[in-house]
Amino acid sequence: VGGGGTPSVDKTALISALNNAQSLYDAAVVGTQPGQYPQEAKDALLAAINAAKAVRDDPGATQSQVNNAVTALNNAVEAFKAAVNKSPDINGDGKTDVGDLAIGAYYYGMDSSSEGWSEAKIADMNGDNIIDISDLAYVAINILY
Repeated sequence: VGGGGTPSVDKTALISALNNAQSLYDAAVVGTQPGQYPQEAKDALLAAINAAKAVRDDPGATQSQVNNAVTALNNAVEAFKAAVNKSPDINGDGKTDVGDLAIGAYYYGMDSSSEGWSEAKIADMNGDNIIDISDLAYVAINILY
């Protein structure tokens, strides 16, 4: 591989994506509270950042490799954002109660291909693009506390 690189390889988009991802990583707090992130999600984002830096720092990287690194990093950023711990207070009334559980139950079984997903996704607590028992359980467990 290698080949010395050529001046026609543009790494601007990669550098921009790296700056964005690094800022997101630096600001992310690991924890279990709403707005915080699971450790494994932060670790996965760091791995994607490091892989993209390797391409950025490779003088022999081709434009295709650079473009693929941008795509991979942007996908990792989106996956990371989806992994944020969401508030089980689905209806936003300041408390987690059976009303929130009822909303989750109403949307139960819907997924990202379902009609009305843009409304239903508020009940997708784990960001896996389906409203299932794990989402209801997350809300239910938080009613107890």
